[in-house]
Amino acid sequence: MTRIIIIFSLVFSTHLFSQNHSDKSDVMIDEMCTDFKSNKEPNDSLRIERLNEKFIFPYLKQFSDSERENKIDYLHFRFQKRCEEFRKFLQKVDPPKGENWMSLNEKPKIEISDKEIKNFKSINNFYYHEYAGEKTNVKTNKEYWIETFSDGTTSKLFYKWIEKNKFELEFIESTNHTRKNFSKKGDQYIYQIISKENNYYWVLCQIPGQPEIMKFKLFIQN
Repeated sequence: MTRIIIIFSLVFSTHLFSQNHSDKSDVMIDEMCTDFKSNKEPNDSLRIERLNEKFIFPYLKQFSDSERENKIDYLHFRFQKRCEEFRKFLQKVDPPKGENWMSLNEKPKIEISDKEIKNFKSINNFYYHEYAGEKTNVKTNKEYWIETFSDGTTSKLFYKWIEKNKFELEFIESTNHTRKNFSKKGDQYIYQIISKENNYYWVLCQIPGQPEIMKFKLFIQN
C-alpha cells in the first residue's frame, strides 16, 4: 500500500508494464536486499548505482529490449515488497502525505473493544488514503477484500479473520499497475485493529516474516 518512487528511472526512462515472472527473481531480490542493507555508503545515488551494476544490468542482459521494460518495473516493486530496508529508504526520500500512515518501532497497546470489533465486521465499505493522498475504496464480504483505486483499477484478495482483532489478506489478482507488481498470487498480509476513533479505525499492517510495523487509518465509508 505505498507510494512509489521509480528509482530505476535514474538509468531507464521507459513506460513500463508487468507480466508473469519466475520465482527465481525473488532469490536475486533477496540478495539485492542483503547488499543494500550492508552498503553504508552515505550517497543514496551510489547505493542505487551499485544495485544496478551488480544485479540489475547483468540480469537484464538475458532479455530482449521489450522484455526488459517489463522486468525493470517488476523488480522495483517486488524489491519494495521483500526488502524492508528499501522501503525505509523510500519513506525517507518520499515520506507519506498527511497523518494517515506512520511507521512504528513496536506494537502499541490494543484499545479496541469486543463490541467495536463486532461493529467492524458488520461494515462492508471502507476507504483509506495512499501514501501520496489518493483515496482507495474497499468493499468486503465474508470471503473477499476488493480495493478500487483512484484510476478505476482494482485488486482482489481473500479476507479471513485469524484472531479476535486480526485478519489476513491473501493476494489473488489486480489490474492496478503497482499492486500486480508488488504482490504475487498467494502473498499474505496481516492486519490488526487496535483502536476506534470517530469515523475511522487505526489498523496495523505487517508482512509475515518482516519486523516492520505500519499503522494507518481505515475510514468508514458513509
